[in-house]
Amino acid sequence: MSNKPRIGFVGCGYMGQLAHIANYATIEDCELIALAEGRAETAKAVAQKYGIREIYPNHHEMLAKAELDGVVGVMGFHLFNSLVKDLLEANKPVTTEKPICIRLDSARSLVNLAKDKGLLYQVGYMKRHDPGAKLVQKTVQDWKASGEMGSMTYVRITMPPGDWILEHDRPIDRGDGRLSYEGQTPESPPEWMGNLGQQYVSFINFYIHQVNLLRYLIGEDYTFTYLDPRSRLLVAVSDSGVPCTLEMAGYGLKHRWEESYRICFERGRLDLDIPAPMARQRAGDVVIYKGNAEPHEIRPILPQRWAFLEQARHFVHCLKTGSPTISPASDAIKDLEVSEQYIRLLMERR
Repeated sequence: MSNKPRIGFVGCGYMGQLAHIANYATIEDCELIALAEGRAETAKAVAQKYGIREIYPNHHEMLAKAELDGVVGVMGFHLFNSLVKDLLEANKPVTTEKPICIRLDSARSLVNLAKDKGLLYQVGYMKRHDPGAKLVQKTVQDWKASGEMGSMTYVRITMPPGDWILEHDRPIDRGDGRLSYEGQTPESPPEWMGNLGQQYVSFINFYIHQVNLLRYLIGEDYTFTYLDPRSRLLVAVSDSGVPCTLEMAGYGLKHRWEESYRICFERGRLDLDIPAPMARQRAGDVVIYKGNAEPHEIRPILPQRWAFLEQARHFVHCLKTGSPTISPASDAIKDLEVSEQYIRLLMERR
């Protein structure tokens, strides 16, 4: 590897440009070498804007010709299984958007391939990189280890739909065709889901972040045990027996983003409000409560860093140092496991 990791990109749609390429372009510790994109004119304009040296019509040609230390794959997740397999077989460290893919057996196969080849494989759960989320995760670890706040008693997540873009920039589009990724095979939901397959795809597209961040924040696996008749509330129980709720709808203000996490202990509480995904220079807001009768309230001052940029910096750091990622693909398998539990709960209601 060169002193600065050489990065290639597959895909330059909305998220590819604005959440990924634009951020890597600001990182001095890496080089933007190649872009694989079937829309030639759009690819040319994106490469010119962000200083990407080489353009290829597909990832096969990019892998054959470009000298790369890592690849960022950003397209529909129904293509991840096909794409990531090619990248790993070419011995390239990989990071993609979320979720890892659609099918659980595919996810396990990809993770095993990365493990066999000893390659870094990061899945884009950028919320783990939010300064507020990282502080809450560490505080939970500390409280559990010390016992100073007693036992963890309850976790509540609220996530109604809202405005996730918040007037973010529009991507470059030269009008030269639809997004197309040559040579990739789309993946479909498992057959056993039947007509609930599309609901599963919608769930792993929208709520997989909360499914993943819950595990990260509390440091425990969990199992979904209940779904209300209107599919608004999911209840889980963690490995240590803590009840956790995910409120998926309710009254949401469409011009805002209202994503909150409340982690309760016997003698303390942590509140985390996560900003809209595309809100730049914004970190989560954290409030820490200690005590019951006369609680001590702490509002930490956090660096206002965009989680997507922090995620890109982290991938580059892992490439340079060989450090493990805080968002490994091996953990992302669990997100599909509990998402399948969600579908089985839906089936039980029939």
